[in-house]
Amino acid sequence: MTDTAWDRLLDLLDHFAANPDLPLSPDVERTFATLCTQAIDDGSVDRELHVDDTARWLTGLVVAHRAVRDTHPEVPADADLGALRVIVTRWLHPARPR
Repeated sequence: MTDTAWDRLLDLLDHFAANPDLPLSPDVERTFATLCTQAIDDGSVDRELHVDDTARWLTGLVVAHRAVRDTHPEVPADADLGALRVIVTRWLHPARPR
C-alpha cells in the first residue's frame, strides 16, 4: 500500500492530537505545509486553499482538540479524534461534483 501525502498528514494530526505533551513547534507547522503542498499536487487537498494558512489552522485545530479533551475527559479519546479527522477531511478535500 502506498503511503500518500494525505495519509502522512492525517498521521501527523493523529500523532500530535493523541500526545498532548508534545510541543507544537514551528517545525510541525512547516511539516503540515509540506504535506499540504504534496496533497494539493496529488489532488487529495483542495487547490484553492492557501498552504501556509492551512498549516497554521491545522496546528490550531490540534491545540483546540487538546483543549476539548481537557474540558471533556468523559468523552472517549477515540470519539474526539474521529470527529477531528472528519472535520479536517471535509475541510481539506476538494468539493465533489454534484
